[in-house]
Amino acid sequence: MRIGKSILAGALLLCAGVMGLRAEEKQEVTLKGELVDLYCYLDHGAAGDKHSSCARKCINLGLPVGLKGDDGKLYMLSGEHKPLKAAEIPKTEKVTVKGKLVSADGYNLVEDAEFER
Repeated sequence: MRIGKSILAGALLLCAGVMGLRAEEKQEVTLKGELVDLYCYLDHGAAGDKHSSCARKCINLGLPVGLKGDDGKLYMLSGEHKPLKAAEIPKTEKVTVKGKLVSADGYNLVEDAEFER
């Protein structure tokens, strides 16, 4: 599996932009939506039932986890300054996630993401 340079560059820009934000600019949110692996979703729009097993494989390989929110926005999900581990991610496609939302340059990140079980 080859990771595109543009996706990695976007992830790095997101991290760089978020690191410059002050903690008081972050807001606690609860979001609902579909879990996606960001690589396949951004590269070729892969989502839904047909892609769920592939998404799980990509997430297990360490590719970034995303949430296609019911609000139509795309969010990158992370732990506390670290990627989410596959064991932390529910097996279902539709999830509810809580965390701290930060946005920069059109990118959305939910830090300290926790899933409601």
